[in-house]
Amino acid sequence: MDFSYWYFFLLALFGAVVANSTGAGGGVVFVPAFNLLGLSPDSVIATSFAIQCFGMTAGTLAWFKHAKLQQASSAPSVWREYLPHIIWFGLPSMLGVAAGQILFEARAAHEVVSLFKGFSIMFAISILATTYYLIRAQKRKLPPVQAQGYFYLLFMTVGLVGGVITAWLSIGVGELVAVLLILMRYPVRMAVGVAVSVSAMSVWVGVQKYLWLMPAIDWNVLVFAGPAALVGGTLAKHVIAWFTPVQLKLFIAAWILFSAIAM
Repeated sequence: MDFSYWYFFLLALFGAVVANSTGAGGGVVFVPAFNLLGLSPDSVIATSFAIQCFGMTAGTLAWFKHAKLQQASSAPSVWREYLPHIIWFGLPSMLGVAAGQILFEARAAHEVVSLFKGFSIMFAISILATTYYLIRAQKRKLPPVQAQGYFYLLFMTVGLVGGVITAWLSIGVGELVAVLLILMRYPVRMAVGVAVSVSAMSVWVGVQKYLWLMPAIDWNVLVFAGPAALVGGTLAKHVIAWFTPVQLKLFIAAWILFSAIAM
């Protein structure tokens, strides 16, 4: 074990907390950091996938426990849609990741940086827009939009497209899912929990390529980052309780813009 990589423990801890408390994939932290540290583009994506397998899985388990408590309490009935929403988004996202990795073969690896910057800036702007929408909805006390009929087709489309983007950048589907559910006025914590779970399903599919077909994971990084991501994913649900939904969204938007510009 090379202890000169110890600082990846702190980086992964921070990344997992951000990812699992906002619904944004851990790639929003890992990709720009790994790029600045000089990892190859393939290794950036592969290692980000591998770390997220630890962090997003831990976060999924924590959010499932929270969802169970909400369903057993007097919380809004929309919490009963928690698992069905994960399935509607998650299964297409897994297919999208697999398809995206096949399509990625035709792209140059150096395009990762430019694609990441473009998507990050668009996502940061969408967060700011949904934050404004969230504030207005809270003031007007509007109920959630109930999913029915064509909404499920929309969920599947978002999952599929988000999966393709995730295959390229190790971020994408969680962000799209969280934004959509917030726009539908679902509880922010429910939107985050669903996004985290869908992201976990996606990264487990995505990492298979880098385990069996194209070994590119930096194991020196993963030795320190994996355990930290487990801790961060478990703690994130408690961290989110310290902030209002608006504060959380403003923070993650600022971070994404900063990281995209810094790359």
